[in-house]
Amino acid sequence: MARSAQSLSAVLTHQRTDALSLAVGEEAEASRHSWWASFEARLFDLQALAQTSPVLAAPQLNDLGTWADEHGAHTLACLAWLEAGRLGHEQAIVRLSASAGGVDGALGRLLRAMAHALGTEDLQALIAAAREALLFGAVVLCAQLSGEARKRAVAAGDAAVAKEARALLGRSRRVLDFEADGKRFAESLSELERSIITGVVEGRKSAEIGAELHVSARTVEWHLGRLYRRIHVVNRHELREVVAEWLTK
Repeated sequence: MARSAQSLSAVLTHQRTDALSLAVGEEAEASRHSWWASFEARLFDLQALAQTSPVLAAPQLNDLGTWADEHGAHTLACLAWLEAGRLGHEQAIVRLSASAGGVDGALGRLLRAMAHALGTEDLQALIAAAREALLFGAVVLCAQLSGEARKRAVAAGDAAVAKEARALLGRSRRVLDFEADGKRFAESLSELERSIITGVVEGRKSAEIGAELHVSARTVEWHLGRLYRRIHVVNRHELREVVAEWLTK
């Protein structure tokens, strides 16, 4: 299972790995460890495979869900069907929709939201699923869903949904980049950048901040632009909100 998790992590982060590649026809070795560990390892392997061969991975993920369901592991089955459904496997989407209602709690809400989003072209359903993913802590899934929602909203000319999707995407990326609390980001700041952020939080204009730091307003704006891109915000208002959120943790 650890080998499979390492392989998936390497694929998602575009890093080299010494992990073993997936043998597509390999059967889970339940005699060597629990069937649950077999399921987890197989799920990780197929998620990694889906990054390069989604057509090959989708039916195997659907079959994995069926295997788990036959063992009475309905929640695990839903997780496999969710992954297959995201790859467009229609049978998996039907099975997820029929089974998600039997899962309780935050995971159940996420599964039901995903089932609805996969079964419709409604952008709001996709946004709702991204929001549930973020609440559940599935930040990679949230980033993927909100990124897709933003792309589709821009294509459809829906500015409101595009804005909401961008906000969710930015928040999920901040969690991934800075471990949710901003400490890693704060440690990466130069003294000039810290002073600029302090000025923005206190509501001062670029010219005022520049005068205090003995640089031009244009220099302040240039540094702000770099900061915006690093923490996935687009303006001072969002920057202040993010900093305020980090300071309360």
